[in-house]
Amino acid sequence: MNFVIIAISSLYLVSAIIVLSSRTNFQSVIWFGIMGSVSAVIMMIIGAPDVAMTQFSVGVALVLIVYIMALKKQRRVRLGFLDVPSMIEESPSGLRGLEWEIIRLVDEKEGYHVEPVKFSSKEDALNAVENHEVDLVCGAFTEDDVSGRTKGIPYLETSIFVCNGEEIDFVRLKHLSRNAISPTPEFLKKSRYVFVISMNSPDLEKDILEGLNEIRSSGNIEEIVGRYL
Repeated sequence: MNFVIIAISSLYLVSAIIVLSSRTNFQSVIWFGIMGSVSAVIMMIIGAPDVAMTQFSVGVALVLIVYIMALKKQRRVRLGFLDVPSMIEESPSGLRGLEWEIIRLVDEKEGYHVEPVKFSSKEDALNAVENHEVDLVCGAFTEDDVSGRTKGIPYLETSIFVCNGEEIDFVRLKHLSRNAISPTPEFLKKSRYVFVISMNSPDLEKDILEGLNEIRSSGNIEEIVGRYL
């Protein structure tokens, strides 16, 4: 029994340290819930079941729900997007695609409340992010699209081709081929796909950069690219 108490107490101490050292509020809240659950178990073991139940129902469940709801409101992200197959597109179950997978992984860490806004053209989407009507824009934007206008976070290399007198990126060229269209492309230059960030959202830029670094270091980026492209 003493060994069990020592082990659980050690877990409580570790949880408290992680709460204080977590890099995001969302992580801190989750570990705070774990710490509260461990304290409830300790109270149960030492013979105070009534206090343990109060701690678990109020100190853990209720407080955790309130904190998460508060964080969701604080982390409202207005996501502008163009419907581009394989990158980000609407489906019966919601958004899907390579770019949405990356955003979703960052969202799982930070606890955003994402509000999607669909645009019909690149120009409309760029105007919206420049006017701070949205926080983030995606939909196969390249560095060339945002050069001299606003800030883009590069995440994947691509190629730009000239097809029927128009410059198109690799994803759009692939989409033409899938739709039984036989383009005759000519390679023009290398570029990179970017997430377009509003100048009013430096915190979001920091979160996405950190999230991309973690996704790359874990090897998830290759798996996501392979699944959609």
